[in-house]
Amino acid sequence: MGEDVVHTFRAQSVYCLQTIQWACGMPIGWGKCYRSESSPQVLAILNCIWDGHADLRPAFIGYDDACDLLCHVVTQDPNDSWIQSTKFIVDAWHYIGHRATNVLCRTWCNPAPTNGSQPDLVLVQEDAEGNRHQTRAFNTETAKQLNAWLNGYEAPLRQMSDVNFDFFVHVLFLIFKEQIEKRIDKGDRDLPDDFFAE
Repeated sequence: MGEDVVHTFRAQSVYCLQTIQWACGMPIGWGKCYRSESSPQVLAILNCIWDGHADLRPAFIGYDDACDLLCHVVTQDPNDSWIQSTKFIVDAWHYIGHRATNVLCRTWCNPAPTNGSQPDLVLVQEDAEGNRHQTRAFNTETAKQLNAWLNGYEAPLRQMSDVNFDFFVHVLFLIFKEQIEKRIDKGDRDLPDDFFAE
């Protein structure tokens, strides 16, 4: 009688989905973390997404535990190509809770350094009264916005086999991508046609 039981992978064994987006919110890829969200699993997901395309890696990756991820990368392989290609920064909301005594985090993973070391992360803007002040160049919380949207699908995802789970998440990413494209088009924030011309 027990031979009739078909064992299937269930999504409830997945601890979390790790989602990757561009700064504008456009989803790039995702991966599953099992039992916990650990630095080795996150690095494996990043390596899988950019496998064979190291030249296309982003200049910055914002992640709530970027300092531990950076530490993991360096301790596993001090010559890892991620160290040369990408700066790991802690997203702004989580950075507030990181210890001020963590020199690695404060020096290498600061999302808005005020010393001018990362001009791509901090912009100087002028307000209506003519006062100049520094502001973050982009929203480091785009992944949180996608994750909040995905939470609405958590119950059905928990009941799916691994194949259905993966397919459904891909479909959700496609739907979210289309919403982001509409928002970009509506806000007239798309890149000009000659942006990539040399």
